[in-house]
Amino acid sequence: MTPQDDKTRDLAVLQLLTRLVRETDRIVRLADDIDNYAETEQAKKAFNLIGDEVENVLKVIEKSIAPLYGLYELDPGLKLLNKPNKAKPKPIPSNKIVTAEIISRQEQ
Repeated sequence: MTPQDDKTRDLAVLQLLTRLVRETDRIVRLADDIDNYAETEQAKKAFNLIGDEVENVLKVIEKSIAPLYGLYELDPGLKLLNKPNKAKPKPIPSNKIVTAEIISRQEQ
């Protein structure tokens, strides 16, 4: 595999993760709107449907990704992450700020 192929694959993965974050944000906003403003029984049922579907998606993601955590034992660079690092924290890269903003909105 050429370095260009690696970059293309990495970009595709980042684009998929960005899409996942964007769609998650949309679902959270929709569920929040339903929870706060919906008055009909049908809308309240939609809220429960969203919860059920998100739970199913999370189970699939967890089942699919769980084996990848074995990389922490296999990869020397990832092993270092498990050791506490006393160095000062690094700033959040600009491509991860969107994720941090969504997480902070969800925590509120």
